[in-house]
Amino acid sequence: MASIRQVGALLAQVEPLRESGRQGLRLGFRPAHGRLGTDRIEDVADLGPELTVASVAGLGKVLRLLRAARLARPRDPHTLLGDEEGAARLLERARGTRLRLGLRSRSRLRFVAWTESGVEAVNDVAEVIESPLAWLVRRRNGRFPVLVSRAAVVRHRTETERWYEVVEIERG
Repeated sequence: MASIRQVGALLAQVEPLRESGRQGLRLGFRPAHGRLGTDRIEDVADLGPELTVASVAGLGKVLRLLRAARLARPRDPHTLLGDEEGAARLLERARGTRLRLGLRSRSRLRFVAWTESGVEAVNDVAEVIESPLAWLVRRRNGRFPVLVSRAAVVRHRTETERWYEVVEIERG
């Protein structure tokens, strides 16, 4: 289990998010100190219309931001589900609020191979096993492995994407 790092930050951005079947808010935080190695922390509060684990977690994130900014929450918070514009209007007044965020460091591996017929990318990689004839790319969560033949590959690379997940929000 990754440890949680406490960081002071300001709420800098609140934008409605509606893309590829996803509804919610895109949140941007600016860390108070440069010791984090980044000048921006981005997070998403899912506010899909159905009561799912992700939408309830997103609603909780919005309510914690409202509490930290000392803003009144709606009488029925469930009305924010499916209403990303209304939630964005509420949180817009919280911009500039000093917060204490609990962050968990996250990462994801990706295998990319350039071939003569195009680019093949495999996301959520657990490990890459190399042999003289091919690369066996094992994926996380028990998904089937992918076999990439060396004969067709011009170039390959394993990439690591790193980000911080906001797991706690309190007034700073």
